[in-house]
Amino acid sequence: MRKCYEPQEIPKSILSEILLLIMIRFFRKSTTKKDEAKETKDRPKTVAVAAPPVPISPLPASPKTPRKKSKFLEDFFSLSLFGGFSQNERINFFHNLAAMLSSGISIVDALGILKDQVKDGKVKKAIQAMADDTKNGRKISEAMAKFPKYFADHLVETVNTGDVSGRLTETLDRIADDLEKDDELKKKVQGALAYPIVLMCVMVVVAGAFAFYILPTIGDMFSEINAPLPLPTKIILSISGFLQSYPFVVLGVFLGIVIFFFLMFKIKQGRYVMHYLILRLPIFGELIKQYNLIFFFRSLGSLFSSGVSLVYAVDVAKKTVTNDVYRRVLDGIYPLLLHGTPLTTAIEPFPFFFSKQTQKILWVGEKTGKVEEALSHITAYYERSVDYKTRMLTVLIEPVLMVIIGIVVGALALSIFMPLYGLIRTI
Repeated sequence: MRKCYEPQEIPKSILSEILLLIMIRFFRKSTTKKDEAKETKDRPKTVAVAAPPVPISPLPASPKTPRKKSKFLEDFFSLSLFGGFSQNERINFFHNLAAMLSSGISIVDALGILKDQVKDGKVKKAIQAMADDTKNGRKISEAMAKFPKYFADHLVETVNTGDVSGRLTETLDRIADDLEKDDELKKKVQGALAYPIVLMCVMVVVAGAFAFYILPTIGDMFSEINAPLPLPTKIILSISGFLQSYPFVVLGVFLGIVIFFFLMFKIKQGRYVMHYLILRLPIFGELIKQYNLIFFFRSLGSLFSSGVSLVYAVDVAKKTVTNDVYRRVLDGIYPLLLHGTPLTTAIEPFPFFFSKQTQKILWVGEKTGKVEEALSHITAYYERSVDYKTRMLTVLIEPVLMVIIGIVVGALALSIFMPLYGLIRTI
């Protein structure tokens, strides 16, 4: 809690009185934050909850919190090919830990067994450190909190609430199930986006082969016989000649574009702009929105069902989204939730990010006291929607890509056959 400055003596000069008024104003603002929790508790209207709250306090922040890098590409395309704590190992970790605890094995012994099931040396050391901490009397959630690289904040908080409420085994199983669903979701979206990218790369390779190998040979042949060339052939031969004459310029432009986008994703404001533009894409934007909403509402439901207050659960669950635009929106509604505003009222001004259907389901859950069920319904709805979109995306994109590839290949073919046809007619 931030310490507030309290003036000890009142100056008598006019300038000192002005300074005193400014300090008192800042003092009142800071004390307002200090009493926000008490004010929200005493309000007659609060957000509806599905079960009596469990007295759980948030875990203290880890003493070593490394600066987070841009996680959009890392989270979206991470396959753990080069070591680390892979998603499959993380899923097995929680499943096996729950199974061993339910069979009567102590946490210390269970962690010692799980340490030998991972491959990466750093992960082994982390699990061993967790075993040592639990042996010395620390909770498993506190031991996990020391390694945010391997255990995200929402996982740590869920384990903490399960431990305090006496449902640790059940909580660990639910975490493993959620991680499996997250992994399946990532693979579906990755597969849907990989297909058009592969086809575009094939098209670029084919066009490059024509430009560097086939067209120059045909151009030399037409030049030797002084054959008249139509306009499309002249344009394509000019492009091919430019690429052959200035390959380093073309390579420099390509690298410049790559570096530009890399820096845009590295810089905070640039990353925000890129994430906003991604959400505005015709087909992929809706898919990315629902992708982020699944992670948010699933972790929010998991935390809330474990006994975490809805306000604090929103603050933790927002860290699971990979899009900076969504994070900024959730950062904006958090102060409203602290003052007792219902979640549906807080997200109502953002229909682009939270659809009217989502708001309506959540509103019904708040009115009936079934927020947990509402969050589960929302997550299931977006899961079905993403599953359908990823299956239909190939069907929708394939004709468009085939038309583009046909136009490119057709233009290259016409540039070759039109001069030949003209030459035959002259003969």
